[in-house]
Amino acid sequence: MRNGLKIFTVAVMAAGLVVPAIAMAADYTIRASHSEAPESPLHKGYLVFKAYVEGASGGKIDVVISPAGQLGSITDGLEQAKAGAIQIAQGDEQTLDAFYKPMMILATPYLFADDEEARAFLASDLFKKTNDEMAAKSGLRLLAAASYGFRDFTNNVRPIKSAADMKGIRMRVPPSPMSLAMVEAMGGSPTPIPWAELYGALQTGVVDGQENPLGVIFDYSFYQVQKYLTVDNHQLGLNSIIISEPFFQRLSPELREVVAVGAQMAAATEYGERNYQSRVVTVDALRKKGMEVYFPTPAESATFRDAVKGPMQAYLNKELDPTFVKAVYAEIEQIRAARASDVK
Repeated sequence: MRNGLKIFTVAVMAAGLVVPAIAMAADYTIRASHSEAPESPLHKGYLVFKAYVEGASGGKIDVVISPAGQLGSITDGLEQAKAGAIQIAQGDEQTLDAFYKPMMILATPYLFADDEEARAFLASDLFKKTNDEMAAKSGLRLLAAASYGFRDFTNNVRPIKSAADMKGIRMRVPPSPMSLAMVEAMGGSPTPIPWAELYGALQTGVVDGQENPLGVIFDYSFYQVQKYLTVDNHQLGLNSIIISEPFFQRLSPELREVVAVGAQMAAATEYGERNYQSRVVTVDALRKKGMEVYFPTPAESATFRDAVKGPMQAYLNKELDPTFVKAVYAEIEQIRAARASDVK
């Protein structure tokens, strides 16, 4: 909490805001739900949101946070926000498509090469239009999103340095059509196994490997049953702050801006700590636990993307409007080209 309040204080000073002491009752209450622990970077972000919104609104908005799944799962929280029982809920790349199908695009393997591409896409006119459509059709609006790390491959057979190295490896994947198609496209053998059975399946050799964000690999001690880690960043983990659209529109334009800025500050707080953890703390910790960690070169990374792009587009074209899918890939290419131009 102390770190979160420091970030809030700096942000308020930078914006030139003066936060008065307000004793009167708030005009609005935002009840916010998420599934992670109070010690998590996500919760620290929510604390920044609370501090900023309550202060910058002049006490007109009160924020009550329910962490650690107190109000149910991520999907439960989104359902409650949709129904208006709460005002803000956590979303992620695996859940939003149940409320607005085009959001499944965010879970596409190798769509984003890194966090910066994802951030640029979320700021694009194309995504803003998609978000407005989700708000109109589902009653849910994405205010901000933060990467909690990309999913990476581990296994016990060999280092996976390129797509060809996946051949023949029995890779556990969640029961997601896109995850299955991804591993198949590289010549691997995708094997859906329930989360609760994963550690035992790795320990007994039922599967050779699995894929998860670095923090999950460390927190669940997969280093005890896995030797090789490839930081290929194949699927973006994206925690999003979702607000009830009817509630959001009831706010004045000034208060909508306060809430939107607070959500962006929360996402920045979470991302900063997650990024440090995944790129420094967790990688070093996994190496110390005995894992061989490999970062593919740009040319090797291209082999992964090239192997799965066709199958992914074919799947998405069946599930979504092909014009939308084409526009998404074109937007990513424009972002990539612009960044390359900036480097030159």
